[in-house]
Amino acid sequence: MNDIVTPSVSVTPEARQLPWRSHRARQIRAVMRLELRKSFLGRRSYGKIALALSPVIIALIRLFHPNLAADQIEEATGFFSILFQVYALRLALVLTCLAIFGDMIRREVLDRTLHYYFLAPIRREVLVVAKYLTGVLVSVPLFGVSTLAAFTVAYLPHEGVQAFLFNGPGLGHLGSYLLVTVLACIGYGSVFLLFGSFFRSPAIPALAVMGWESIHFLLPPLLKKFSVIHYLQSLCPVPMSEGPFAILSDAPSPWLSIPGLLLLSGAFVAISAWRIRGMEVSYEEE
Repeated sequence: MNDIVTPSVSVTPEARQLPWRSHRARQIRAVMRLELRKSFLGRRSYGKIALALSPVIIALIRLFHPNLAADQIEEATGFFSILFQVYALRLALVLTCLAIFGDMIRREVLDRTLHYYFLAPIRREVLVVAKYLTGVLVSVPLFGVSTLAAFTVAYLPHEGVQAFLFNGPGLGHLGSYLLVTVLACIGYGSVFLLFGSFFRSPAIPALAVMGWESIHFLLPPLLKKFSVIHYLQSLCPVPMSEGPFAILSDAPSPWLSIPGLLLLSGAFVAISAWRIRGMEVSYEEE
C-alpha cells in the first residue's frame, strides 16, 4: 500500500471558533501545502519545467543563426512576437497547463488517493479552489520566468537594447507579455481543471483545446468569447495577422479582456466544483 499523506484539515476546537471565511482559508492553505509537496516538488515536475522552458531553448538556438543582424532590433521584436504568440502561448503554455491542471483530479484517481480528500472534513468546492490556486501558484512563476528569459535572450545579441528598453517601448512590451502569461495560466488552467474533472485521458482535452484555439480566427464573434486566446490577443503588444480567411470582429479592449477572461475562468472553476460535488469514487481496473 502506498504511503499517503492526508491533508491536515481536521476540525480542531480552535478551528470551530474561527469565522467561516478564516476556517475555509485555513483549509485552502492546508490543501495547497499538501499539493505542492505531493505533485510539484518531485520527479513529476521535471517534464513540466522542461516544457515551460522550451521557448528559452528556441531563443538560444536562434543566437547561432549565421545571418543574425546585430543592428536590427526590429527583427528581434518580430521574432519574439512569433515565438510567444505562435509557440509559447498556443503550444508550450497550453501543454504545461494541461500537465499541471489536467492531472489534479485525474492523478488522484489513478493513484487511488482521491477518497482521502473526500473523507476529510472539507467541502469539495473548497478542495477544487485549493487545487486550482495551487496550479496558478506553480504555473505563473514557472512560465513567467520562461517568458522573461526568452525575451532577454531574444534581444541579447542586438545593439541598442538599453535604449529600446528604457527610452522606447521595450519595458512596455515585456510588461504586456508577462501580463498575458499570467492571464493565460489563469485561463487555460481553469479549462484543463474542468476537462480533468470529466475525462481520464489527457489526450482528449489537449486536442479539443488546441483545436478550438487554432480555429479561433474562423469562429463567429459569439463563439470567440468562449476562447481564451480571444482575450489574450488584444493584450499582446505586437498584433499578428490572422490571414485572409479570418472572420472580422472587434477585438475586446484591454479593459474588457482582463475581466472577461477572469469571469470565464471563474465560470469554469465553478463548473468543476459542481462536477466534483456529485463525483463518486470508483477505482476501476484499467
